Amino acid sequence: MSLFHLIKNEVMVSLFKALDDYSVDNRGDVGSWVREAAMEGLERCTYILCKRGSMSSTRKSDLLESVSKQPNSNVNEENQMCSFFDINLATNLVGWIAKQAVEKMDKLREVAAKVLQRILYHKEIFIPFIPYREKIEEIVPNETDLKWGVPTFSYPLFVQLLQFSCYSRPVLSGLVISIGGLQDSLRKASLSTFLEYLQVDEDINKESKTIEILLIKKIFLDMEAHTSIFYAGVLDSLAVELKGSKDFSKIYAGIAILGYICSVSDPINSCAFSHLLTFLGHRYPKIRKAAAEQVYLVLLQNGSLVSEEKTDKALEIISETCWDGDMEQQSLRRWNCMKLLVWMLDS
Repeated sequence: MSLFHLIKNEVMVSLFKALDDYSVDNRGDVGSWVREAAMEGLERCTYILCKRGSMSSTRKSDLLESVSKQPNSNVNEENQMCSFFDINLATNLVGWIAKQAVEKMDKLREVAAKVLQRILYHKEIFIPFIPYREKIEEIVPNETDLKWGVPTFSYPLFVQLLQFSCYSRPVLSGLVISIGGLQDSLRKASLSTFLEYLQVDEDINKESKTIEILLIKKIFLDMEAHTSIFYAGVLDSLAVELKGSKDFSKIYAGIAILGYICSVSDPINSCAFSHLLTFLGHRYPKIRKAAAEQVYLVLLQNGSLVSEEKTDKALEIISETCWDGDMEQQSLRRWNCMKLLVWMLDS
């Protein structure tokens, strides 16, 4: 059985890494050649690990003969081979091939979609453990002559995988590559599809609003290992984007993002809360009011930021302060309120 261990733990791991190859040299985009070969290799390895009694008699006899030559083989070993292909492997397989299906190269998108088609609808070998298989089969139907290389056809289908946390990260990664591409038609097709999925109006500030909706829709789930680095980067970007901004839609989205980040683990949540508090003294009444509402929600939903006793006091102050009133008349009260909130956070 060492062959199957090797395929799962060595060969397929290497092939998954190859899907991240974006090398370019004097021969051209050699990384695309590697990624195409990697998808085909993953497909073949999947069939080897998933061969069952439904395979043809010739393939079955060949496989059993190969198994019988291994030490300590027995009649149950054919069924045991199925255990080499598990839900984690199935999830990675579909997710990272789907990433290629939303990337910038027409040929690779077509290859990726056809590989998924063959995996889903293979006549002899059933590939098990694929999460949300029925939905994926709706996205990738068993039909021929589909125009997978056409951006306006493929993107609206594969973007639907963002709703599933197990696929959202690789699919989002592929979309980012397409949206940031140099080809104008491809960039417009991928961006419009993405914004349409998020229900973001293209006329508003897209960057902050898009991040806000990605957080609300929980697209960034299953990224625990990258949480601190990711949110620290978001906070740094917000500090630059929101400083001195007069764009209300951008500021509203930024306040919502800060409120969301206040819910993650220390020390990122404290940094986000500190930044959020600064908007209580903003020059525009609507911004102050929006910030106060967000602070109120954060304190209600996150008991770890401050003690319960101090939280009750802060909620009372926030609710009794007229945040959208005249700034001259209310400045002293708001300033005292901000000092109290910062003190509670530091303590």
